[in-house]
Amino acid sequence: MFFFFKTPTLALSDFTINENIEYLLNLSGQATVTHQIDITNNFSQIYPKEYQIQIQGLPLSDLNATDDGGNILTNFLSQNDSSQIKLKFNQPKVGKNQTTTFKLIYRVPELAKHKGKTWEISLPQLTDSALNNTQITLKTPSDFGTLSFASVPVKFQEGLNQNTVSLQNNSHSKILIILGNYQLFDFKLNYSLKNNTSSTITSEIAIIPDTYSQSVYYQSISPSPLGIRVDPDGNWLASYELKSGEELNIIADGQVKTGLHLPVETTNLEKYLSDQTFWPVSDPQIQDISRNLNSSRAIYNYVVDTLNYNYDRLNSSGRLGALAAINDPNNSLCTEFTDLFVTLARAKNIPAREIEGFAYSNNPKIKPISLQNDVLHAWPEYYDSTSKTWKAVDPTWEKTTNGIDYFSDLDLNHITFVTHGLDSQNPLPPGSYRNEFSEKSIAISFATEEIKTVTALPLIAFKNDRLLLQNYTPNSQKNLLLSSTNLSLNQTIDYILPYSSKEITIPKMSFWKSLSSRHQKITFTLKNTEEQVSVQTINYPPHFINLGISIIIGLIILTTSGIIITSLTHEKNT
Repeated sequence: MFFFFKTPTLALSDFTINENIEYLLNLSGQATVTHQIDITNNFSQIYPKEYQIQIQGLPLSDLNATDDGGNILTNFLSQNDSSQIKLKFNQPKVGKNQTTTFKLIYRVPELAKHKGKTWEISLPQLTDSALNNTQITLKTPSDFGTLSFASVPVKFQEGLNQNTVSLQNNSHSKILIILGNYQLFDFKLNYSLKNNTSSTITSEIAIIPDTYSQSVYYQSISPSPLGIRVDPDGNWLASYELKSGEELNIIADGQVKTGLHLPVETTNLEKYLSDQTFWPVSDPQIQDISRNLNSSRAIYNYVVDTLNYNYDRLNSSGRLGALAAINDPNNSLCTEFTDLFVTLARAKNIPAREIEGFAYSNNPKIKPISLQNDVLHAWPEYYDSTSKTWKAVDPTWEKTTNGIDYFSDLDLNHITFVTHGLDSQNPLPPGSYRNEFSEKSIAISFATEEIKTVTALPLIAFKNDRLLLQNYTPNSQKNLLLSSTNLSLNQTIDYILPYSSKEITIPKMSFWKSLSSRHQKITFTLKNTEEQVSVQTINYPPHFINLGISIIIGLIILTTSGIIITSLTHEKNT
């Protein structure tokens, strides 16, 4: 917005200007905008007669401008989302400290843009220092959800039918507000594997995992893997066996929910401080730069201020690393922004790691997301010792959006594919498992409805003296309650990976108690947080083992007794 007086002899410094802006949105995203502007005279002989406002970035309609004397609009020109408004006051106030007040009211179609399960609102940026103070109030239907992201400090108040976002904007920062409790994405991932060796091998692929900020639901993984393991960085790795010369195409499809804030259990954080390929933490140049950076925010600001995004490298898959980024700052992609942040953070003893994944944007020019020939993006996470959790930041997007703050908070449009902490390069993310004929291997779009996560509960079996829970589904099983009255068992199972199993220790029944015919079979009850229940009755191996032992002991005793009796009878007869 630009604010200026039409009369050239008047200067903005002759007045104190305060403004209150209210954006009232309806369910379709249309906004009715009301500006109340107060112009206070700083001198007794100078007062406003005419005023001009330029608003950029919003298509205005139904404009109305009034002061106490009625209409003050003399000219309104709107073209290419740029509006020029000329006003002439009916009753300007004369005298020092006297205030002329007027209102602008207009409508903006689709100020709020519906994206999946969120509403994104971009407000005009103040581009002139005319206003001394601006108060902004954003009123939205409660159906829009709670505040999930704000590029500037705001206050959020939840109401019965209407929520309110309020802020004071004196910094001329870009204002981006995102409302929504969470975001949903549908995905389809394609993988191509080939065994070029002369023997059978086992290969692993990385699939989208559950993390502290997202949960994943797989409709299918075809063909099913031999199993899925989690590596020390939390990545999910599905394994497949390939015979010599065999080619295998794998498709995984499902839905991921972002915007979660789950507890983080992290130990051995010192592992996230060491040198790695692309992260030369102990390099003298890195150490010298980090000496003056005393916080994660300072490191973030340094990266944003130092590096420049090279759009000509968008189709390049080459990764340069932190040192190359410093020495050639104008040749950076998201990987260089990320590598430099991770390296400098580790140099300051701040645990840090790289995330590779997907980041949604309507405008790839503003938020470039090209990496390794598919729609991938990289951003860093650092461990916040105060909140005791990992925090994701995106210096690349702050740079390419010219100032939207992606340090204080990250939006809901980032999906983690893989985490690189202990190893800066592995595992490879989805999108990297391609053959020479592969084209786009990742398809991700906003989901309209959440998939109902009804899935079969694990099967229960005994394995030696332990209990084996086998998850044959493509989805993780979380927060299971396992109980059995026979064994006085009541145990919570946090997690079982897809196509995986978990062994647990169970209470032992006494030898004599296990011999009862009532304990030939044991009944177990499994329940999850969705109130799904599975009751399974299976043979109790200790019953049969101990019964067999008892029979053998009994036979031995009987046989021994028979021998003794026979021996005594023989002696008596002789």
